[in-house]
Amino acid sequence: MVQIDVVGITPHDVVKCNLYTGERCVNIYMDISDYQKLITDGFFIRDGKSTDSANVINTTHTYKKTDK
Repeated sequence: MVQIDVVGITPHDVVKCNLYTGERCVNIYMDISDYQKLITDGFFIRDGKSTDSANVINTTHTYKKTDK
């Protein structure tokens, strides 16, 4: 299982995210222009203009590994 939550944007336009892989949570960062492109592409499922009750700005679908 993989999911990414956007949890903050720094004053230097760096987007802070939590990458969830099963039971592990890893902090990752991306440039705001890459983040905006991913919103446009539909990778992130919200508009990113407000936080939810968990203080998450945006999120992805949950992707599960499939065996071939």
